[in-house]
Amino acid sequence: MALPDPYVLAFWGLVTFVAPMVMLFIPFLKGRLSENTMHLMLGFSAGILGGITFVDILPEAFDHAVNTLHISPMYVSGGVAVGLFLLFAIERHMLVNERKRSHVHMENGERIAPLGTLAVSALAIHGVVDGFVIPIGFSGGPGVGLIITLAVAIHQIPDSFSAATIALTSGYKRSRIALFVLITALDTPIGIVVGYAFLGVGEWIVPFGLGLSAGTFIFVSAADLIPELQHRSTSVWVTVSIVFGFIFVMALNAWVHV
Repeated sequence: MALPDPYVLAFWGLVTFVAPMVMLFIPFLKGRLSENTMHLMLGFSAGILGGITFVDILPEAFDHAVNTLHISPMYVSGGVAVGLFLLFAIERHMLVNERKRSHVHMENGERIAPLGTLAVSALAIHGVVDGFVIPIGFSGGPGVGLIITLAVAIHQIPDSFSAATIALTSGYKRSRIALFVLITALDTPIGIVVGYAFLGVGEWIVPFGLGLSAGTFIFVSAADLIPELQHRSTSVWVTVSIVFGFIFVMALNAWVHV
């Protein structure tokens, strides 16, 4: 198994750090951001995560396991299961009963504040997992690595948006808001370093890691974002944004493999 170029990983680590840093402007935009805008952002993110899972990651993972390494496809299935249960455990036990971390919530016209530091901790752990699979993706092929990384970078923006809104609704000052955004910007580069270190444990880590990535993406998209959007928004444009996320991934996949 050829290790991915560390300079390439360093570049994409920088991209995944810079992309969510635009959320540092949130404190200065307070009052101008609408629930509809957040719903559209999260819908697009859900579509991207779902699309990248079924269009690219899982087909590549099974092909790599069976046709390249000649090992059981159960390595992929096992990775999916671990990814699903890992994020379930994070949200279940770190956020207790408050799984509504994606954005500010309204109930009977009143704002419900998330659990502050605990919520951001869950977001950060999720970001580390996202970063972990980036070098594994590049080990499976440059096209797979590129698509996974772009999906993660795009998804980092609403994650950091969530961190900023958590800080806002918890009444924190701008310095704490900036800290929360910085944490969700640093988590993925840290995960990239951890993932690169794990590449030496054996070739099986590639299909397992791709499955892990698929499992985490499925959980966030299908078990977290989409149900939450169905509950909080009736706008047809949210559905369109989810579908557009899928289409965006398909177009990106076609462009990469030209």
